[in-house]
Amino acid sequence: MLLRFRVTNHKSIRDTAELVLTKSNFDAIRPKDGDWGSVTNRVAGLFGANASGKTTVLDAIDFAVSAIAESASWSSRQELPHKPFLLDDESKSETSAYEFDFTLGGVRYIYGFEISPNGIASEWLSNFPEGRRRALFDRAGPNPEDISFSRNLKGENVRIARLMGRRNLFLSVAAMSNHPHLGRVHHYLTRHVRYAEFSEYNQHGRIRSVKKWIENSEFLMQAQSLVRFADLGISRVSLEKIDIDPEVQKHMRRATRALIDEGEDEEKFFEGMLREQEKVISFWHESGVDAGPQKLDISDESSGTVAWLALALPALREIKYGGVLLVDELDASLHPRLASALISLFKSSEINPRGAQLIFTSHDTSLLGHLSGDNLESEDVWFSEKKSDGSTDIYPLTEFPVKKDQNIERRYLSGRYGAVPAIAWEELRSTLVEVAS
Repeated sequence: MLLRFRVTNHKSIRDTAELVLTKSNFDAIRPKDGDWGSVTNRVAGLFGANASGKTTVLDAIDFAVSAIAESASWSSRQELPHKPFLLDDESKSETSAYEFDFTLGGVRYIYGFEISPNGIASEWLSNFPEGRRRALFDRAGPNPEDISFSRNLKGENVRIARLMGRRNLFLSVAAMSNHPHLGRVHHYLTRHVRYAEFSEYNQHGRIRSVKKWIENSEFLMQAQSLVRFADLGISRVSLEKIDIDPEVQKHMRRATRALIDEGEDEEKFFEGMLREQEKVISFWHESGVDAGPQKLDISDESSGTVAWLALALPALREIKYGGVLLVDELDASLHPRLASALISLFKSSEINPRGAQLIFTSHDTSLLGHLSGDNLESEDVWFSEKKSDGSTDIYPLTEFPVKKDQNIERRYLSGRYGAVPAIAWEELRSTLVEVAS
């Protein structure tokens, strides 16, 4: 479970921002009974004005996960990816820092790193197996000699450190070297913290994602349940393989030559493209006529149907494994009741016994109101606000006094919690009147 994520100097986030997924009344190192599920929140929804930095929070998590997954191959890069706050000269030259606080096998871990264009500035890993913090390794600079290991971290740590360059995270190199303990940490952070970028403009990407999921027979069955649950008029989903006409394959071959980069394997790229085109997902709609159900290709389906499957299927995967799903613009292409239903999947202890978590951004304030299913609670709601200097601030609803009978949606829209756009109506009006005249 993810307990907390902390980031400093990433895009619009200049000062340290912290997204906390433990209950507001939890302030211990670990729960007394060892039950992390009782002290963590399954959902965190970020609300705020356009350009307030909601997406930046998810982008920071995704950037950190990508760095952990890929940094072992960064040795040949001239500069490392670095996304500092750009609106003041001081922040541009400073490092960016990322830190995960999470549980693995019931034990709490804290892992983080600092990065600059020139290399890894620092990196650290600790755990709390018996209620006290125990350092596993601590890196104070980019080179192998800058890292120190605790006797509690078993493995060939010194040998692996010699394989590490200034541009590589030790955790990434250790995982690549099959480190017995650090491999588990790496696996959790890189395989079970998933970013679902399913904005409206990315329809083709969503179709490819649905195809990938439905290849698995288990997810195909779940897809059928999901479309019936959503009342989309679909009775069945099928995945079929078709033969691609030889003439079409010739056009695909020419397209391959135009698309691949120099040195890339043309045949491998073509085979991948061909396999994708051979798979066809069909949706069978009840027609109400004697002819029976009518078949439609996925490209003929509404964007809402595709968006629902492209979000709900990976959600079910993370629920199965107890992971974290990040969703930007949850309300994009989804009816509010379907967005509410997705939230309910995570909040249900029966459906989600492993404690998987959903972190999302949204403009849909109706999610703060009283919809069917398990609603958002005050513990689940966060706000993002752009400060006067252009930097992002995030804060939870629990910082405000909230009563059960209060209409949170109405109070938010009236500005009680901040994080709403300050609309300069008079300025816009005078400008338009001037143009019109």
